[in-house]
Formats: sequence, structure tokens, C-alpha cells
Amino acid sequence: MGEEKKDASQLREIHHLLTQRKSAEAQQLLAQLTGMSPEGNDELNYLRTWYAVTQEDWDDVTQKVRDFPALPVIEGQEHLLATGSVRRRRPACLLVLSAMAHRLGYPEEAIEHIQYGLAFLNERRMNIPEVRLLSHINLGYLSLETNQTSQALFHYENARNLYDDEEENPPLLATILTGLCETQTRLEHFEQALATGKEALRLLQSQPGICQQQLLMRLARINLSLNEHASALAYAQDARLMAEQVGDSPQIAQTLLLLAEVQWKGSQVSAARASCQQALALLPVTQDQSLRGKALLLAGQIAEAEWRCQQKQGPSASEALTWYEQARAFFAAQQDILSLADVLKQIAQLLEDTEQPGQALVYWKDAYQLSGQYR
Repeated sequence: MGEEKKDASQLREIHHLLTQRKSAEAQQLLAQLTGMSPEGNDELNYLRTWYAVTQEDWDDVTQKVRDFPALPVIEGQEHLLATGSVRRRRPACLLVLSAMAHRLGYPEEAIEHIQYGLAFLNERRMNIPEVRLLSHINLGYLSLETNQTSQALFHYENARNLYDDEEENPPLLATILTGLCETQTRLEHFEQALATGKEALRLLQSQPGICQQQLLMRLARINLSLNEHASALAYAQDARLMAEQVGDSPQIAQTLLLLAEVQWKGSQVSAARASCQQALALLPVTQDQSLRGKALLLAGQIAEAEWRCQQKQGPSASEALTWYEQARAFFAAQQDILSLADVLKQIAQLLEDTEQPGQALVYWKDAYQLSGQYR
């Protein structure tokens, strides 16, 4: 255990040294590391490749990235690593290095590697359209992952402009449009996102799978934001049917929760309850903890909506509080502060509406105290 901690500490130090351009010191530490776990060896191979980049040993870099498992970032374009001079292979090598960094959980380093590659592409007579296009696609994805939404928009729009419509590569164009759709959604450009998403969906019709299902779910949410409940419902139902055809329990549960949310916001409370109960029944099978909090909160919201539809009569308010308390306990255990603050506000408002002002005040105070941590 002590050796593993020491190795992990040394790996972190090497990342820092390479980032600071202190390659000689990084090399000394790299020479000391051997016999690590498979995960540690993957990281060690990545760091050795990065070190070779700092030394501009591009023959070694090319060999190292070729030995890395096939990556979607260059799928179908492996020739980029095998043809042309060593100088012209550099940007493609850096794309693979970026993918290695991302796989290991270092998105900022992944961005840095691609930007270095773009600098090479900007040199005289060094532009390679395929690599430039792939670079902007991957920078768009990485920018979304690191919450740099404006940067993501810049890169996806660049990728769309760089894409040659005569290339007839629907999967690649669908990837660009799907990323652009998500970016526009985050920026709340919902009309643009809807048009972009529809174009991407058309391209994916011949390739049903998880990408198409996720796009259907995104289109449902976009329509929900536009208060187009009928369209949102249709997309959510299509996503659920696709998940059921595949038989993937976590995906089925996810689509059922989306369907329940659409039905609830469209005032189809009974249908929403049924969809949510189906999702809750799947959670013990999926073991997907990320869905549990969402399901508990949504179950409370549906029960509360039912109570309000009944003109604040019946037991649904107590049921809603029971669900909310379960969601509160879950978010507290997960240390999800923002979600915890939101559910505390839901509880406080419901307690006020059921004429329990003293208890409501306690929850309001806790909610705003937690929210204040993020101001």
C-alpha cells in the first residue's frame, strides 16, 4: 500500500513537471518507476509519450501512439499516423496523446496537446484538413466536459465549417451536429439547438444505437424547454422504445424518468406516476446510483403535483414529503450540495403550503445556507 501511494505521488509530480516544461526532472522520475499496476502502467506509458513530445523525438512518439489501443478519435483515419513525413504526423500523434490523457482523466492536458497540434497545423504548408477537423471536434467535446461552453461553440462551429459536404461521412457530421446541439442547449439557444438536433437525428436514422437514443432524449428536453409538450412526449417515448429494444436496464430507467418528467410537466400526472414507478422498480437491478436521487426527487414532485391537482386534499402531500426526505438523505450522503439545497427548498415550500411554517423555516434556512456556498 505504501509503495502504491509513493508511485501515485510520483506520477502526480511528473504531470506537474511536464506541465511546467521541466522535462529533465520529469525524466529522472520516469526512470525510477517500474512494475506498476495495469492502470499505473497506462499512465506511465502516457507520461513517457508526453516526455518524448517535449524532447521532439517524433519517431519515438509515433511508435508509442501506434502501440496504444485503437481510439475513436482517429477511427478510419489510421493512415494519418502512417503516411507523410514525421513532421506531418506530429498533429495526428498529438491527437492520440490527447485521447490518452482524456481516457486517464486529464481533460485539461488533453486540451493542451490538441492546441499544440493546431500550432503545427498553422505552420507554412503543414495544414492537414482531416486532422484540423478532428482537432476542433475533440476540442469541442473537451470544452463541454470542462464547462467551457463558449469555447465548445467556437470549436463545433469551426468543425461544421471545415466539414466537406462532399465527403459523405454521415457519422462524422452527426458527431459534429450532436455536439453543437448540446452546446446550443447549454447556452439556451433552444430554437437553434432543435434545428441542429433534428439534422443530426436524420443522419443517425440508419445507425440506431446509444447515440441516437441520447439525441432523442436531448430533443425531448429541448422541446420541454420550449413548452412543446406534445413533441417532447413523442421524442421521450421513442427514446424509451429504443432502450427497451436494446434491453439495457440503466438506459430504460433513464428514459422512463425523462418520460415521467415530460408527462408531469405536461399535466399527465397519473401517467407520470406510472412511468416513475417503473423506473424506481428498475433501480435495484441497474445499481446506477446516479439515477436514484433523480428518481426520488421526481417521485416527490409527481406526488406533490397530484396533491395540488386534488385541490390540496388527500394523502399525496405526506407521500411527497416521504419521497423528498429520501432524496434529501441520498443527496446528503453523496455530498451533492446543489441538489440537496434544491430538495430542501421543495420540502420547505410544501411544509408552508401544508400550514407547517415553523418546520418550513428550518428547511428554508438550511437550503439558503447551502446555496450560499456557491455564490
